Amino acid sequence: MIDLPRVGISPVVASVTESWKLIDAWLAKHAPTSLAELRPPASPDAIGRVEEQLGFALPADLRESLLCHDGDDSYLRVLPCGPLYSTEKIIEIRDMRMEIWDADDPDEQDTPWWGSLWVPFAGRDGDEHFIDAGQGLWQNHLGRAPHDDSAHFVGWPSLAAWLHSVAQAMEHHDDRDWVGPAYRPMLRSDGTVDW
Repeated sequence: MIDLPRVGISPVVASVTESWKLIDAWLAKHAPTSLAELRPPASPDAIGRVEEQLGFALPADLRESLLCHDGDDSYLRVLPCGPLYSTEKIIEIRDMRMEIWDADDPDEQDTPWWGSLWVPFAGRDGDEHFIDAGQGLWQNHLGRAPHDDSAHFVGWPSLAAWLHSVAQAMEHHDDRDWVGPAYRPMLRSDGTVDW
């Protein structure tokens, strides 16, 4: 009997909170300086203010992640995506993106430079990583929006799936035979992690 692919069933991954516990534990052991760059959890009130300013609910995975860490204070990154945004930075970056997008030539708005229901969660220098908060095919998918090119989705169906993969890459960082979808971290002598 041939097993057919299961349609409409998400892959089994750890919850965002469980992945953050694994990531935090790995950083504590291997890269304590990077762990110290992660901010404390956002308050439910801060998350509520973000949602009020956005005019829609944050994707559930991003909400859960912010309740673990309200971004990070790194210059480069703690995870392989650029610095994670705090609740305040999410609004700042999205407002900037929406302002530029609205000012662009209306005839070119079919080019995906930014979407009205995309929520930035990490980035640097105008290159943003986002989650689609809209309904439809790309709901909850992760994407990347460079400052000088069209945006695109990067193949991760959710923040939970991506964080699970990052946690697994950390766990197997010194296993040369391990092959996973996420980059393996590199440890620096100053107690930080690089990707």
